[in-house]
Formats: sequence, C-alpha cells, structure tokens
Amino acid sequence: MVVKVTVKRVRAPAPAPGAGVADAGCGLLLTRLARAANRSLACSLAELGLRAQQFGVLHLLADSGPMSQADLADALRVHASNLVRVLDEIEEAGLIERERDPEDRRRQRVVLTAAGGVVLSRAESLAAEAERELLAPLSRAEQAQLRHLLGRITTHACGLQSRSCSA
Repeated sequence: MVVKVTVKRVRAPAPAPGAGVADAGCGLLLTRLARAANRSLACSLAELGLRAQQFGVLHLLADSGPMSQADLADALRVHASNLVRVLDEIEEAGLIERERDPEDRRRQRVVLTAAGGVVLSRAESLAAEAERELLAPLSRAEQAQLRHLLGRITTHACGLQSRSCSA
C-alpha cells in the first residue's frame, strides 16, 4: 500500500505591531521609531516635492541664517560631498542661493530665498501634522517630556559623535 502525503507550507503569522517592544533596547526602539517617523515625514513632504534632507537644510538655514557649505554639512552631520547634491536640487528649485561669503571670498554661503521660506512654512505645517499623528498615543505633557528628553540625548550623542572614531 502506498500512501501519498502532500505537505502544504504555511507561513507563520506576522508578529503584531509592537511585538517585542517591551524587551527591546533603547537603540532598537529609537531605530524603529526613526524609521516610522521618517516614513511619515517623507509621505507628508512628498506633497511639496521635498525630501527630508532638503527640509532639514531649509529648516537649519531659517534657524541659523546663511551658512558656509562646510558648516551646514557639519551641523547636519552629513558628508560635504553628499550635501552638494541636495543643495544642487534645492537651488535648482529656487529655494536657496549660493553666494560668495563677504568675509572670505573663497567660501560659498548658502542662503534661504523668499520662495524657500514659503515652502519651508508649508513643509513645517505638514511635518507638524505628521508629528501629531505619530505622537497621538501620548498626552501633551508626555509629548513635551519626550521632546525634552530627546533633546538632551541628541545634544549628548552629537557631542560624542564629534569626537574622532577609531572604527
């Protein structure tokens, strides 16, 4: 007697959202949160044809005023050669201008244009809306506390990253 057995593969069910969160380390949680926040921000900014890196440049220029490309790269924690492409794109869109630094004609300063200010204002509104959705599970007090704690950690971590790395 011959018995024919058919084996059917069944996929294991996907873990529920948030599964394993309770015992995950802070680094992993921050990485997951950063990915979710970046995805949400990217979707919001896409309406303006803007990417998160471009938004970051516009935001920093609005806060700090004109900056050299080197200082901008340092402040954004990106390699200067990677920043050039981003600056080229937003300059082509008329959101920034590059001009010679009056204090050192060898350097270029990056300046936010009036059009860049208008786009930035709209982008900030979209980003705030995305953030409201992201932080919806928290009370206003918890949101303020989270911003405070993240600010402290960011200041500390950025100070650590400015040291030379032997890796």
